[in-house]
Amino acid sequence: MSYLFDTMTPTPLCEIMGRNGSDKGHINITASRHNYTTLYYSLFKDLRNRSLRVFELGLGTNNTDVLSNMGPHGRPGASLYGWHQFFPHAKIFGADIDKRILFNADRIKTYFCDQTNPGIIHTMWRDQELHEPFDIIIDDGLHTFEANVCFFENSIHRLASGGYYIVEDIKDENMPRFEEIFKVWRKIYADLRFTLIHLPSTNDPGDNNMLVIRKAD
Repeated sequence: MSYLFDTMTPTPLCEIMGRNGSDKGHINITASRHNYTTLYYSLFKDLRNRSLRVFELGLGTNNTDVLSNMGPHGRPGASLYGWHQFFPHAKIFGADIDKRILFNADRIKTYFCDQTNPGIIHTMWRDQELHEPFDIIIDDGLHTFEANVCFFENSIHRLASGGYYIVEDIKDENMPRFEEIFKVWRKIYADLRFTLIHLPSTNDPGDNNMLVIRKAD
């Protein structure tokens, strides 16, 4: 499966995410650390007014004692606030290993999760408000191959038919490892389509890659 989109032209979602402090994109897209918002806009622009359920792992902690932190000037929950604005009728959920940054707001609820611990992941999914499947699940948590695999294998059952499961910030050197594990996953998850995408960028940090998984209707 291939996706056609312009990685260098800003979109309305680029402006929204940049304004909220997310590193997914910015109105000045050529200077942004990532340009994921160009792909996201192409995938989700026709879904904006639906009553979706959206889940994102990784709130973006600004506590520097946590791995994969956003630095002391980061804004926890930036992407959740961005999705809240982009999807005006959606319920937005998030999770993070840093309990200090969890919060609840209008149409937003967050949970504790350690994506390297299957037991904790399953405990989170047992929460009553998380029982219904999700239209969009995004892994923007701990950016290691092992953590991505653990969260996927213990969370993919929460994806709705026709839904998207996306992994961000895949390091260049881990792309072959994902290609290899697809050989196993495609046998187990026959209703899923796996696509690795490298997004050309003028500010490529060496991990400007995404895994897009689409579940059949």
